[in-house]
Amino acid sequence: MSTNASLSKPIRSRWCCWSVMLLTLGVTGCSLAPSYERPALPVPQTQQASVLVEGFGLSSTPTEIGLSQNEEHLIAELSPEGGLRPLVQLSLSFNRDFRVAFLRIEEAQSLYLTARSDRMPTVAAGFERDRQQFDNAAINERYGQDLTFASVGISNFELDFFGRVRSLSEAARHDYLATIYGQQSARSALIAEVARLYLLERLTAVQQVDARLIDDAEQTILGRVEGQQVEGAASFDDVASQHAKAQDAHLRLAAATAEHARSLQALLLVTGYAKPLPPMNNVESVEVAPADLGTPHWLVDMPSQRLLERFDVRQSEERLKAANANIGAPRAAFFPSIKLSTGIGIASDSLRTLFEGGNGTWLFSPQLSLPLFDGGRNRANLNLAEVRKQMAVAQYEKTVQTAFREMADVLTERQHVLERVHSEKVLSALAQSKAQRTLAELEAGGADRTLLLASQIRVAQADMVWQQARQALLLNRLDIYRVLCGVDTAPAQRLSDNESLQ
Repeated sequence: MSTNASLSKPIRSRWCCWSVMLLTLGVTGCSLAPSYERPALPVPQTQQASVLVEGFGLSSTPTEIGLSQNEEHLIAELSPEGGLRPLVQLSLSFNRDFRVAFLRIEEAQSLYLTARSDRMPTVAAGFERDRQQFDNAAINERYGQDLTFASVGISNFELDFFGRVRSLSEAARHDYLATIYGQQSARSALIAEVARLYLLERLTAVQQVDARLIDDAEQTILGRVEGQQVEGAASFDDVASQHAKAQDAHLRLAAATAEHARSLQALLLVTGYAKPLPPMNNVESVEVAPADLGTPHWLVDMPSQRLLERFDVRQSEERLKAANANIGAPRAAFFPSIKLSTGIGIASDSLRTLFEGGNGTWLFSPQLSLPLFDGGRNRANLNLAEVRKQMAVAQYEKTVQTAFREMADVLTERQHVLERVHSEKVLSALAQSKAQRTLAELEAGGADRTLLLASQIRVAQADMVWQQARQALLLNRLDIYRVLCGVDTAPAQRLSDNESLQ
């Protein structure tokens, strides 16, 4: 019986070992990752869906997001009729780039909280069962063990006497603040882009109307010239010349229509395809207020200190503070590192006697580490941190200088735009005056209707040029907002827009 008992004990041990292994494999086969679900397509159901047809977009309702005083003032200046404000609300609610910028803040906040938690000890509870059995009775008697532990304690907590962990936490905090300013800059950039695209849509809509007027007038003149040819009052060359003008006007109308459609699609993209754009059929010419035909004194005499309030300057300064704080960690690496592990608990040779009296245990394990030779690693890390701080200083200074240059450029551009607006306003008024005189002569019977159509074409052409000048003035106001907020003025994009409208 004793022999069978001695043989069954190793068998039971093997079975226990295999059972633990199978249980471990079963647990590791589980996954806590959520099941993947492909996001719904945030676009219209069909490629050719109209941007003005109700019902093709998503059913989401935009959240009413508060706007700052500067944002409200900008929207009121660029869109007195109120068409820009709902587009800004849509973009702030559904634009994906802005959503990513907002999530970057949460990412940076999590990293900061992780770095800050390193300054506090981590208290953890543990349970451990150690079993070791040997088939050889002599070895098993000497080395075999069967112990159960239950404890609560701290493991590898660094006593931050030299500020290494505190410096890393402070650097993470400044990175978090820099991300907040980056998000505010992204918000201003989004509002500016929505405003730019809105102004572009309004301009293309007006120019589409003017192009249609020119096309209709050229077609009417072509019909009259063809009638005169039948009567023998016009030559074949006259008809061919007018036919070329009519065809050119028709092509310009097609180009203006396509440009207007592209501007609407751009507005849909920047607002996140959240819903159909509201109908924008009011294309009446809006006169420029007298207050807009000058440069405010507060802008001309603005102190350079105001540039420090730009979001990109604040973000650059926070990056500089983070680089300065990061120097503390490599400096602390030259000093001793002290870590502490401690815990209290109970231990027993079996689970059923674990909570009986007399089984208490405790651990106190301090650790002191002093670098003696590291091949120059600590010195190189310190030099790297100092160089990165100097790079951050240079980047901060460059950001301030760029802000100053951008403000000077936008003021210089404003003077040029104002002169252009005055000139085009005079030319447009002259064309309208000529058309009115021609109409009066026609009513008196002293002019041909063809002359009236030609004068109407000149009025429409002058209006198109005037609208471009007015657009340049509104874009200059938008550039002032960009400069004060620290957003890229995007001159290349603006140039391409103006070239496409010529």
